[in-house]
Amino acid sequence: MRKIFLRRTGRRQFLKASLSGLALAALPRISFAQPNPDVVVIGAGSAGLSATAELMRRNISVLCIEGMNRIGGRCYTDMLTFGVPADIGGHWLHGFSANQIAEFGKKHKDKFKIYKDPDRSVVYDGRSKVSGKELWKLYKKIKEIKNTRTSDKPLIDLIPEKIKKNSWFDTVHKIVDGARDLGNYTAGDDHANWSDAGIGDGLCREGYGTLLAYYRKDVTVKLNTIVNEIKWGGKGVQVVTNKGTINAKACIVTVSVGVLRAEKIKFTPALPLKKYEAFEGITMNTSNRVLIQLKKKFLGKFKNDTYLYTKCNSNGAKSPKTFYGFMKMSGTNLCLFGTSGQFSKDLENEGSEAMIDFVVNDLKSTFGSKFYEKYFIKAMATGWANNPFTLGAYSGAIPGKALLRRELRRHEGDRVFFAGEATANAFQTVHGADLSGKRVATDLYISPALD
Repeated sequence: MRKIFLRRTGRRQFLKASLSGLALAALPRISFAQPNPDVVVIGAGSAGLSATAELMRRNISVLCIEGMNRIGGRCYTDMLTFGVPADIGGHWLHGFSANQIAEFGKKHKDKFKIYKDPDRSVVYDGRSKVSGKELWKLYKKIKEIKNTRTSDKPLIDLIPEKIKKNSWFDTVHKIVDGARDLGNYTAGDDHANWSDAGIGDGLCREGYGTLLAYYRKDVTVKLNTIVNEIKWGGKGVQVVTNKGTINAKACIVTVSVGVLRAEKIKFTPALPLKKYEAFEGITMNTSNRVLIQLKKKFLGKFKNDTYLYTKCNSNGAKSPKTFYGFMKMSGTNLCLFGTSGQFSKDLENEGSEAMIDFVVNDLKSTFGSKFYEKYFIKAMATGWANNPFTLGAYSGAIPGKALLRRELRRHEGDRVFFAGEATANAFQTVHGADLSGKRVATDLYISPALD
């Protein structure tokens, strides 16, 4: 059995001082005061931190509680494993031209390097590096179908058989959405629910999670506080946790729709039936990544932040067995390899070593049988589908259920409010979750809940 962590490497000198300082500055202020605030915010991911910050700005008594031992939710940067920033969750600053978190980073140039994704790629067919012309031509065709067909049907059903027979189809299959198999993906979700002022993608050298933590460094958070039940049948709410019951006038729920669907939090009385239908219709995608540190002598063939695609032939499988690569991240020797869909979930269930082995074996088939011995340093794998605090990476509508996303946003009884990426207009994004938190905090402020 291969050990996941094989060798320790020193920190890169250009990051050593800045990251150690940021690690301390980004720690949340832990608060055990305010046992009975006006508002309880459940979850300290992007949405929860945003909602709390907005209520603090409005001088509303608020307590943010988080089940994990850290803030950030699905946007977290590991700065210890590899000696360079490794985003375990959100990595790309989507909607870059108008992304408010990216703008914050740009204003703090002394701490963060924020830059546009160069959007360059290399493509391999077996061991041969190819132009990628055929791949991108096919991708453009499927993308056009996705963008012009507003049907809430599985996208796979809208693609002509001739396209599906193309030898690059299995590769493109996993590029089109990035997390959801096309049989479980509906373009109706985008057409009915998506809106964002920004375009393009950006990157943060220090990690998106580091940026988010610094962005919300003044927010107080009570960690390791797991919510079991929300009682909202009488006056106000009672939030029952592993550390006792918190009484408040209202609460904002920002946990993932996966956690809500699994009924990890009990609502007493039960929420309206339509809300539970939304939990069933808007489900969590499985999107994981294997982060691998490689030797410089291999990475010399890549420019910084280069996408890698290798030709996959899974014989038209519902969930092709492939990945995308993101090489030489921010100029480091760390590379990201992403898997998605049912294949990613199955692989995650086999364990992190199986996930790493899959990627390494594919890289061997492309770059030679001695790839591991010559270039591999160490690796780690994520596991979002089995993380009890997320139960998935981010939300997506089941075909035929796209309109149910609107139900997720609906407040209940002027006491229970919902935020998070699944409720955002720019869903599936960190900045969208941030905007949803601010929106819901504003809704709560003007509601009768605080009278």
